[in-house]
Amino acid sequence: MLSRNAYGLYWIGRYMERAGFVSRLVIDQLRAIQDRPVEDIDIGWRRLYSALGSDPVGGRLDPNLGEEQVMLADVYTLTDDLVFEAANPDAVLSCFAAARENARQIRNNITYEMWTCLNVSYLEMRDTQLLDIWNKQPEDFLVKAALAVRTFLGVAHNTMYRDHGWHFFQLGLYLERALSITSLLESHIRLFPTSEGHREWNWSSLLGICEVRSAFRHLHTIKFRPNDVIEFLIADRHLPISARNALARILYSLAELAGDHPEENDGPGIQARHAWALLEHQWPTRNVADDAQTLGLIDRINSACRLLNHELEQVYFFYEIEDTPPS
Repeated sequence: MLSRNAYGLYWIGRYMERAGFVSRLVIDQLRAIQDRPVEDIDIGWRRLYSALGSDPVGGRLDPNLGEEQVMLADVYTLTDDLVFEAANPDAVLSCFAAARENARQIRNNITYEMWTCLNVSYLEMRDTQLLDIWNKQPEDFLVKAALAVRTFLGVAHNTMYRDHGWHFFQLGLYLERALSITSLLESHIRLFPTSEGHREWNWSSLLGICEVRSAFRHLHTIKFRPNDVIEFLIADRHLPISARNALARILYSLAELAGDHPEENDGPGIQARHAWALLEHQWPTRNVADDAQTLGLIDRINSACRLLNHELEQVYFFYEIEDTPPS
């Protein structure tokens, strides 16, 4: 298919997955301000922005512990930055707008149902400002945004033909998911080392952001032991949001795109296979008591995924066109 169409589908997948991820991060923070101490709220913002790899409005987070009125003003400002700020590419509304613009440009490559779902969701959100919802239930807006993402992904799953377009869409979705989960875990472990005394709320919150708290309880006791949570989110074979599952989907789509020309998979396939090898061979044998080793492996998986994005661009989206030699 045309590279610009492939590129559009790839970024629709990435933007919609990111919109859902940021929505859940902010939902967790808004719930925290209802009953958590200010220390937890402060460190929650640090985890959030560290996971996104960005800085808030103003460029830094200044703790205002003990100054509840100032802290509440910061919550308003930071929520606006993450949900409505047009200059922030990670903001929820920015992600919806970017996904819709990509969809608009490649209307013939997505289904009518996908376009309708995405377009309606965006139009319902675009004229909303934080001031409109702040005195009511700002959390409700984000819950609806996260639901809109899940609905769109479900519509895409049920209506897209399984051709190359589908696999580019899947590559974007699952690459963004792998990056999100590894970045979030890196940020979380640095703030809450497993070797130190921990409060279960911190690890329960992490599972809540990923929407897998109930799934975790199917396998474990009601205790949220840090290493069990880390293993679950990184390496569980049956968890859709795990890094392992995301990498498996990436490898499958790369193989499908290569088809009868497996040499085309050598470029982007190298980084995906490298990340998979880390999970298969080095992750199970790590010292679980050594946070530095765990963080090192998670960082290497995350780095491989970032390099994979670059290689996908070089192989499929922005490749050089060779001139045909004269006959």
